[in-house]
Amino acid sequence: MVEFVYPSLVIALYAAITVALVRAYLRTRNAAFLWLGAAVVAWPLASSLLVIPWQVLINRAARGNPAGFFPFTLVAHGQITLVELVVAAVITRRLVGIGLLLVAVVYLSRTIGGQGRAAS
Repeated sequence: MVEFVYPSLVIALYAAITVALVRAYLRTRNAAFLWLGAAVVAWPLASSLLVIPWQVLINRAARGNPAGFFPFTLVAHGQITLVELVVAAVITRRLVGIGLLLVAVVYLSRTIGGQGRAAS
């Protein structure tokens, strides 16, 4: 039951956020809402899809059959451990998401601040 409810709830929440952001963008034509959509909806979904092949490659490397391309060559040559590679991947994924969110918030604050000064 939980296997069905959780993914359905996640999809419904992403859809609701998307609808709210699209409506806000169409109403205001403020590009910050597009950045928010990228940070809050698009990047988490895209990075989740990227995790699947990444996990396959990590499992192969854990069994001793690393892929022959960077960054798995670093693991094969003993320059970093598999744990360090996984941690770097998780941190990079988070940093991209936080960076997108920062751009959206800065863009939104500038556009709201600009509108407030123009009205004064």
